Amino acid sequence: MPGEAKAPFNNTKADIILHSSDDVYFRVFRCILALTSPFFDAMFDLPQPRRDHSNDEMFDGLDVIQVSENSRTLDILLRFCYPVAVKDPALEDINDVEDVLEAAMKYGMEDVEERVRKAMVAPSLLESNPVHILAIACRFRLEPEARTAARYSLHHTAPTQDTLAASHLPNNVIQGLAAYRLKCSQAARTLCDNLDWLKESQTHSFYEWWTNCCPCSSKADVRYLTHGTYPREWWADYMDKTSVALEESPCGAALTKNLEEAVERANSCPSCRRRAQKQMVQFTGTFAGELDRVISEITLDISI
Repeated sequence: MPGEAKAPFNNTKADIILHSSDDVYFRVFRCILALTSPFFDAMFDLPQPRRDHSNDEMFDGLDVIQVSENSRTLDILLRFCYPVAVKDPALEDINDVEDVLEAAMKYGMEDVEERVRKAMVAPSLLESNPVHILAIACRFRLEPEARTAARYSLHHTAPTQDTLAASHLPNNVIQGLAAYRLKCSQAARTLCDNLDWLKESQTHSFYEWWTNCCPCSSKADVRYLTHGTYPREWWADYMDKTSVALEESPCGAALTKNLEEAVERANSCPSCRRRAQKQMVQFTGTFAGELDRVISEITLDISI
């Protein structure tokens, strides 16, 4: 005896049953399926042949339609279809995203497809496994989602060959992703080596702090020479470490990786400690904005 789905798919007033691949009955309404799916709408419009109840699957006097989706996927899919009284399900599992998206496309549920595509690029999913999201986007030829996932992949170190193999990404996408990451890493390191962007965007308070005399040792590194003044040693060391961090993960998070250490060193100076933390927070914020700008100009060259 098949199992019964949870509410609202156990309503005794329903007029048709969907039978999942793992043997669960979903009592649903033809009108809802027809409104959300051209596939079911066309099916219900077909002339119904004379029934031989000994051969046709029926239950409780209702027609039963066998579908290939399992009960978990079908439950999520139908919740997207039902009226607003039933909340959209939370898509927190990447496998659910892929299965529900496939079902929505199969049944022509464009509204559901759009909402699932929006859910698949939620930061919570992208941060956890951007390469898997990229693979899903490539499988279903979703170019905007593929580019978003590629951008989020920069928040992590470069994926290993095992990770790429497990994701089943096409070779051209793997090569395009590697080239994209390399360009982003190079652009990020260029921002560390050339501070022209800082001169154009710095605040007056940063200028005052930068040029203010203090007991800190300076570092004669021409890359960081600004306003005729070499940087404090702790600041130059922060930039050197940040440059390495950006090569591994060219994203805003890399800018804060060594921030606490830099501020801690600055606090040993009676002059720097008064303003170092505020100025460094402002600096990393400006840096993050410039980094975001230059990376947004780099294109992911893939064909899906």
